[in-house]
Amino acid sequence: MAAADPDLVSRLRPVRLPPGFDAFDWQGTVAIFALALLAGLLLALALRALTVPRPTIAAETDDALDAARSLPADERLLRQAAVVAALNRDAEAKGKRGEPARQRLAVIRTTIDAELYRPKPALDPDGLDADIRSVLGARRPR
Repeated sequence: MAAADPDLVSRLRPVRLPPGFDAFDWQGTVAIFALALLAGLLLALALRALTVPRPTIAAETDDALDAARSLPADERLLRQAAVVAALNRDAEAKGKRGEPARQRLAVIRTTIDAELYRPKPALDPDGLDADIRSVLGARRPR
């Protein structure tokens, strides 16, 4: 690469910029600060959306069983059947890992089906809650 001719370089015109382009004033500082705040807000919203803790199936089961506690026996049995169906779907999604849970849920579902359409179910709802929770390994008295 050849060295630049000094005579040619001296004849070049200076770079043309608008007047005040290189000046750094308070408006520029405020604009940069506002853009940084906006970027931080967008990042915080994105992180919040991506890191929201999702309730576990055990927590959803506990909430559903607790909500059904105050219902009449026949409606409570219906809610328990819905919880068992949801747990069964979750166990099926796990494949072979969910097989023991599916087998236990099938026994519970058979018990519920036998009582579901009777006018006065004879099942103990609290005992059934305990059986459902035991499938999840959440054996705690309520």
